Parts: sequence; structure tokens; C-alpha cells
Amino acid sequence: MKDLPIDIGTFSTVIENNYIYVDKTEDIYKIAKPGKKYFLSRPRRFGKSLLLSTIKELYRGNKLLFKDLYIYDKWDWDKKHPIVHLDFGERTYSDENKLSDSLNNFIEITAEDSDIQLKDNDLVVDRFSELIKKLSKKTNQKVVILIDEYDKAIMDNINDLKLANSIRSELNSFYSVLKSLDEFIEFMFITGVTKFSKTSIFSGLNNITDITLDYPCICGYTQKEIEFYFMDKISAFAEKNNVSDEDLLDLIKQWYNGYSWNGENFVYNPYSVLLLLKKNKFNNYWFTTGTPSFLINLLKSNVNNMDVLLNHNPQIMGEFPNFDFENLDFTTILLQTGYLTIKEEESIIGKLPKYTLSIPNKEVHDSLFTHILSYYTTQSVGAIPPLADQMLTQIIKNDEESLQRSFNILLSNIPYSLYYNVKEDIREANYHMMFLSWLQLLGLDIQGGVLTSKGRMDAILKKDDLIVVIEIKYSQNKSLSRMLNEALSQIRKKEYYKSYINDKPILLAVAIKDRDVACKIEIIE
Repeated sequence: MKDLPIDIGTFSTVIENNYIYVDKTEDIYKIAKPGKKYFLSRPRRFGKSLLLSTIKELYRGNKLLFKDLYIYDKWDWDKKHPIVHLDFGERTYSDENKLSDSLNNFIEITAEDSDIQLKDNDLVVDRFSELIKKLSKKTNQKVVILIDEYDKAIMDNINDLKLANSIRSELNSFYSVLKSLDEFIEFMFITGVTKFSKTSIFSGLNNITDITLDYPCICGYTQKEIEFYFMDKISAFAEKNNVSDEDLLDLIKQWYNGYSWNGENFVYNPYSVLLLLKKNKFNNYWFTTGTPSFLINLLKSNVNNMDVLLNHNPQIMGEFPNFDFENLDFTTILLQTGYLTIKEEESIIGKLPKYTLSIPNKEVHDSLFTHILSYYTTQSVGAIPPLADQMLTQIIKNDEESLQRSFNILLSNIPYSLYYNVKEDIREANYHMMFLSWLQLLGLDIQGGVLTSKGRMDAILKKDDLIVVIEIKYSQNKSLSRMLNEALSQIRKKEYYKSYINDKPILLAVAIKDRDVACKIEIIE
């Protein structure tokens, strides 16, 4: 039984040490045969580095590594090319000077490895150009350019607009060199999480092809690949936990599948799947590798951004959108970073394609709303899921007293910055976001809802056989008991529960007055 290639992004290491390799060389072949310059966007930890490493070994002509893979008998192994492989993921960048030093260091090491002497020149741009020209001349072959995580230096500093702009300017000059070196370049492949507007690989290299939507399975694992490459480990996992293979596959699908770039082909997050099968335990593996602090900051700066996460059908039209950090679009950020994905594409002749988006799976959904709720309540991330499970059980058991205590815990540590000396509409919006995050975390499927400008929420919530009708009231002037009575009266008067009367729906009223909260549960017989 082959080992799992956890945290291994080098193709030669995977093959030579008999790790499982999910064969992606058919897609690589389709790209390389007619291709020249490509860009691919995928979320972090999605296999981009392994993809580039595989391409590198192809152009090096390392035939033995590809035995039994799709491309083995289709590639011209006699033709070898010099490689310039720049991995920004290996570096950190706290200012533009460190970026410049890092690029210079990379150029110097690449030149030394190829026994090339560069002229003394302080300009990174000139040294990069000289490196590529001399590599091509020395080998009498065109150069293959591979750039991994091209945008990392910018993303690392996305919360500092001035610094991010400085770094982008530095990178613009660096990438712009590639436009004038077309005669020396055989093939170029660039990966990143985001597609930045006003960055030279797109504004300068007008002949680069964005294949983000065109090759939906080039990274990640398809259902077929999961069952072909990992079934022995899945069966062992299932047997250990006394469940069927089919039931375990369904659970894995709920947790880690759901990413798509065309609405038809869906893939699993490879990092999460590998760790799941290694540890035989479900957890939020991908999400914990990088807490989305910049997402929380965007929610803090504009409470309306929360609507994007709570909208069951956010949409985009046209091409895969650019990321412009001077005019941040929250939907674009969520899509490019993997917190939203394409669930459906609508293509009508003569019109722009329309894409319907959604959160990809349980791992992303639960982790995202846990972090949001943790921010609003200052409860630890680890404390939130158990509390949510506890509160759901209390609702089901009609345990109003215990639910009240849980609400008190939830709201006990709300920061002063969210309600002290804050305008009432902003205060209400913060509570609005906090409670919607809580509802999402309960795992309830929101079938329909109405939100008023005053933060009042009407929602029919479903989970399995459970039906809950929730009404939340907020006021600084009314008493908690009065708001609870108004909430229950409104539910009855408007008959929100009428369609579910045979399921004995639960009515839940919640009243909030700054840090004070009260709740009341009723069951409709």
C-alpha cells in the first residue's frame, strides 16, 4: 500500500519514494502540446506546487519518473529545456526591499546552478532578463518559465494598502521583462490564488491564457480519482469505524468535495483528504492552515459584506473576475480564495455566461462561520462548535433554561468596540451578523427568510425532521420580555410555520438589548 504524499509538492519525491500520485498528466499534455503561456488560479493548498513540479520534470526530460502515467508514450523525451522555477510560496515579504533582495538571490542561485556568470547590476529586472537570455544561448534551447504563487508577496500584505501597492509595483517591473523575451521562452506557467488587476502578467503579457475555468480538474481530486487511488485506505477507515464504504464516502463528500470552476466538474480539496485518510478523523484541515483574517477585516469594515455569505445564490457574469485591492469586491475575494465556488454555469448564446456561487462544503462552511462568531463573541475558535451543538440540542429538547444560559455565554464577551458608543444601526448590524453566523453554524438549512432594516429576522429553519421558526428582536428601549412576546405574536400572526404544521414546528424567540439576551421556546402541536 502506497503512502500518502502529505505536504510533498515535489513530483520526483512523490514518484521515487512510492507515494500515491494522482495522475494529472493528461491535462498537462493538452496544455503543453499547443501552448505557450498560461495562468491558473486555485486556492491555497490545492496542489499547484506539485503541478508545476510535474511540468518541470517533463521539460527536463526525466522519462523514468513518468512510467505508467498517461503522458509517458506521448512526450518527446529527447528534447530538454532549461528551467527557471520561481516559488514565491517559499518566501516571506515584509517590505519591497526584502522582495527585491529575495528576487536577486533567486536569480543569483539559478545562474550559479547553470554555471552562468551575470554582469554586476543592481537592477533585478536587468539581471532576470540577462539570466533568461544566457540560459537559452548556453543550451541552444528556449527556456521554460514556472512561477508558483506569483501573488503571495501581495497577499501577505493585503491589509497594508500602501505596502501592497509598493510590492505590486516591484513585481510589475519584474514580470514585465517576460513580455520582451518571447523569442527565448518555450513555455510559461504561472499559478496564484488571486488574479490581480493592474499586475503586469495580465496587463503586460496580453498573450497569456487564463485557464482557471477551462481545466476544472487539473488540481484537486475528482470522485473517480478518490475511489481509484484511495479506496483501500477508505475501506480500512470504514471498517475501523464500523460503517460501510458508501456511508463513509458520502461523509467525505459532504466535508471536502464541492469545489468547481465550471459548475459541472467537482473536486475534493486534496490537502484535507490526505490528512483525513492519514489521521482517520474528520477535521477542518484546510481551513486551519490559514485563518482568513483579511476576510474578517472586510466584514468589520462593511457589515453588508455578510450578505454575500448568507445569500444562497450569489452570482457573477462574464470572465473569472479580477482582484483589485484598491476597490475590493467581497464576492470576488471569496471566490478566488476558495470560500465560494461555482455551483452552476448558465450559458446562453449571445449573452455573457452567468455563474451561481455557493460555499463549497461543510469544512469551509463550519470553519468560516466559527471564525466569524469567534470574532463577534471573543469566544475561542475551539469553544464555538461545542457550544453550537449544545444549543441545538437544547432547542430540540425544549430546554429553555439551559438555552438561556448558553445565550448568556455566547454574548458575555462581546467587545466594547461592537456596541459601546456605536450608532444603533451599526450595533444592530453587528448583532445581525453574529446571530446569522450562529444560525448557519447550527447546521440548519435556511429555507426562507425576511430581514427588515431594524435587524428583525424571520426564518424557517430545517434540519432532518426538525423545523424551527426563529424571530430575533433587538432594541435599546424595549424590555426583553416585551420583545419576546412581540416575536412570538408576530410568528403566530404571520403563520410562518403553517406549511410545516404537521411536523410539530418549534418556535424560538430571541430578544437582545446590548449584552442582555433572553429566549423563549414554544412547540406548535
